[in-house]
Amino acid sequence: MSRASRRARARAAPPRRPLWIALGLLALVALGCALGVAVYLRTPHRGRGRPVRVTIDEHADAAAVTRALWSAGTIHHPWLFHLLVAVTGAADSAHRGTVAVRDDLTPYALLRTLLRGAAGVVRVTIPEGYTRFDIARRLDAAGVCPAADFLARTEEPAALRRWGVAGSLEGYLFPDTYDLPPDSPAERVVDRMVTEFARRYRALKAQHPDAITRAAALAGASPAVAAGPDAFDAADRFVVTLASLVERETGSPDDRAHVAAVFWNRLRLPDFRPRLLQSDPTVTYGCAAMAARGTALPACDGGDGGLRRTITGAMLNDRANPFNTYQHEGLPPGPIANPGARALAAVLSPTGDQDLYFVAMGDGRSAFAPTLEEHRRNVQRYLHRGDAGVSP
Repeated sequence: MSRASRRARARAAPPRRPLWIALGLLALVALGCALGVAVYLRTPHRGRGRPVRVTIDEHADAAAVTRALWSAGTIHHPWLFHLLVAVTGAADSAHRGTVAVRDDLTPYALLRTLLRGAAGVVRVTIPEGYTRFDIARRLDAAGVCPAADFLARTEEPAALRRWGVAGSLEGYLFPDTYDLPPDSPAERVVDRMVTEFARRYRALKAQHPDAITRAAALAGASPAVAAGPDAFDAADRFVVTLASLVERETGSPDDRAHVAAVFWNRLRLPDFRPRLLQSDPTVTYGCAAMAARGTALPACDGGDGGLRRTITGAMLNDRANPFNTYQHEGLPPGPIANPGARALAAVLSPTGDQDLYFVAMGDGRSAFAPTLEEHRRNVQRYLHRGDAGVSP
């Protein structure tokens, strides 16, 4: 064959480009699939953040796990989730029995939970300033324990003796985020919250011995409470009760220590008489507490069996409300909410201001004053009232 013929055949040979194009297309498809799976894994399910209980049988395989989660409304595209469960082996490690998950998790978070075998908990956040009634409702809604059981445990005599408090464990249920099993015994939930409170409070208390000494002096006349070795003493109860007022009165974290100083000043300065703290949250809490005891106060009646949501003159003048700090001097009989660490720290380390009054400015902050005249000017400025009164 001549050289010219060979050149002609070489020019006529088909190019090898289709093979490379095919490989490139396959790579693009694989990359697209990988990106699609990645997006699926990170896309939250369209839920409302509510806890959902799922039952997974002892011998459930990948298909059974997927069906259970799909039926509970916690995943979308079940065929893809089934493939992921099968490939990762999550079905073998999944928690058996009652599984508690939220309905807004991403498939990745759900897979990770199943792989760890730790899905049998509900994450519940208790905000600072919640009352025990608020906590009971949140735990009930999350499926942790019935509200009635929780409230009963907070009033159980044995629990009160252990911690040295009277009435209820209001104030000693530490606001935090907890991982709790569904259908937990109320006793365990309450004990865990109070134990956490004791740990946090005693660490703060050790840093402020002078404040504890002042609290003990002011709380000297408080009634003794039969208690065990874990008990809080009179000074502790004073601090916790005062911290609960600070927690409910402050819209700004920066004002906590200043508000605490106002209450300290009203309780300790000899020239401030009568020693009325005049705190609105104590009145509304007393309404709820008395209703829970079966002794509803007429002044608190909001109609239809509910409590009034706004303060009225009748509520402020109601001496039958033992928590009413407009009518009864000193601290209320016990805490009116569950204070967080910052409110406790504010009471243990108040500012050195000599103010006796404060009023909300409307932006979350408060305006403080050492005299009634200046306080009235602040009230007129920020609340536009003709007669300021003496309430903080």
